[in-house]
Amino acid sequence: MRRRLASALLLGAAACASEGEPPATPDPPDTELTGCYDVTVGEWVVESYPGPEPEPVPGEDAGYFEVPPRIEFSGPAFRDPSATRIVVPEGALPLVHGYTSAEIVGDSLHLGFSTLFVGVRATLTRSGEEWTGTARTIVDVRPQQVNARPIELTPVSCDSPPPVSIDVMRPLGRSVTFADGRTITVGELPPVWLESMIDQYGNGELVGVGPIQGVFGTPERIAVRVGRRVGGIVTCVSFYYQDTDAFGRLEAGLQEVYGAPDDTPASGRITYRNRITSLMLERWGPESVSQWQEDREPYVTLKLGDSRWWFCS
Repeated sequence: MRRRLASALLLGAAACASEGEPPATPDPPDTELTGCYDVTVGEWVVESYPGPEPEPVPGEDAGYFEVPPRIEFSGPAFRDPSATRIVVPEGALPLVHGYTSAEIVGDSLHLGFSTLFVGVRATLTRSGEEWTGTARTIVDVRPQQVNARPIELTPVSCDSPPPVSIDVMRPLGRSVTFADGRTITVGELPPVWLESMIDQYGNGELVGVGPIQGVFGTPERIAVRVGRRVGGIVTCVSFYYQDTDAFGRLEAGLQEVYGAPDDTPASGRITYRNRITSLMLERWGPESVSQWQEDREPYVTLKLGDSRWWFCS
């Protein structure tokens, strides 16, 4: 009897103690985005369209509506420091978008991939360790057709082999190396020696540089473009040649290194391109459709640009 009474008193005391404690509150949802995820997407369907008939959905060659098969959340986004920037780990297929962001709002994960003109937005909700939802096309034109597709993010180790390797891309060099060893690389910050030559608008010019290693020959001058709104990286390096025979020499050099061009859109113009790099060789002159003063005399340009930014002009 005494043992039962003691047990009852202990239970009663425990109950009173628990009644006096504040109720436990659930942990707030984790809004910090880190680590790597593999991305799986479904087929595009037309969600809405402004005209009497829908346009075709994006095809396999519509790169600016792609999301890379592996992404990594890393640091603050360029234009929205409160959001997280999306990159890809080393060795994975690169992004084709310059502006990327990710942010958890409430129960939803919002992703954005943009070139400033076209891209993809996605809204996902958590499903265990994964995120599932819908990705939609965005175009800087109104009215616009909206295409949608399922999207799923699965957490993975950043060190594991990526679903698609960077090796599937056509290799194109992104660096310019001068005879004295100095270099400029598109997609990276300008070297210290170049910074003082870049004005407030992101433009700089070099003259009398002599021969350049690789396919670039000896230009009369070089124009460098830096994207002030995209972290100050070099977005384009343009080479100018007054010798009109330079076109044939440069074309031969490009073909020796890179093979046949990807495109020959017009006479006197050839292009090489992969997801993140572009090379365009072009002949200019009085017959060209242009308003530049220098077009009164024939000249040739070779432009090395970062394809993720629209600043190579």
